[in-house]
Amino acid sequence: MAVQVAVAGATGAVGIPVVVELLKAGHFVTALTRSGRSCSAKLPKHHPHLSTAEVDYDSVASLTAALQGHAVVIAALPGATPIGSQDTLIDAAVAAGVIRFLPAEFGTDTNNDNCMKLPTRSQITPVSATRLYALVRTGSAAGFLVHPKAHTATIYDDGNLPFSTTILSTISEAVASIIDHLEETKNRHVYIHDAVIAQNKLIGFMKRIIGKDWQLTYIDSSVVSAEGQLEFQKPHADINTGLMPLLHISVLGKGYGGDFSGHLDNELLGIKEMSDEELEDVIARFL
Repeated sequence: MAVQVAVAGATGAVGIPVVVELLKAGHFVTALTRSGRSCSAKLPKHHPHLSTAEVDYDSVASLTAALQGHAVVIAALPGATPIGSQDTLIDAAVAAGVIRFLPAEFGTDTNNDNCMKLPTRSQITPVSATRLYALVRTGSAAGFLVHPKAHTATIYDDGNLPFSTTILSTISEAVASIIDHLEETKNRHVYIHDAVIAQNKLIGFMKRIIGKDWQLTYIDSSVVSAEGQLEFQKPHADINTGLMPLLHISVLGKGYGGDFSGHLDNELLGIKEMSDEELEDVIARFL
């Protein structure tokens, strides 16, 4: 059944494919855009089920007015934005009577005990308090920490730790499918991936696709974790030396739950896992 869906960050890297997939599924979509900023040119043109609404993301009243009549709100905000900054959108969703909120938490498993201890952990408590959420866990992009043009890569520990990886088109398919499974995905973490890969396997793919010798830099994840957490204790922590390394640890650190294989929701949402050959083909297309 078609529902009214609002997408915050609709013109971003995650938002655009999500909007496209929702429209393909027959839903009515409202793209929330920041007041005074026109980015609608990035959205599908002249679609009868797509509308835009200018909002002030710092105003509960502005957001509440825009969200009236919507059943689902999807936050597809930029990478570092989610940490502690979705409270206004959450409050507005509750005030507007929204029945499901998907925060901009696409990534690592913040439900993992070790991830919970990281200072980077997003502020999901306000979401949980609403009792209307679904937290979509997608793992990481396969090629992060890899620089194909320079033929260099940073390898954590021995490079053999498996982690889940998902491409944007699959994330958008999963988001649209969650709307068809609201009861089954209610108030919990929802886990998807295209495949499981390790850094050494990824480098093997790269060598076959690109050729040439690669320069690999090996680092100790425990040292990176300690340095990142030390940076976060400073009054004005630097995002590059604090946040980013700890996000890497949440994927590539042992015991942080980066491999979702044991608790996937792919079957529920109709997501097919990729074979090694399919994953290598996808990586080749992105290079």
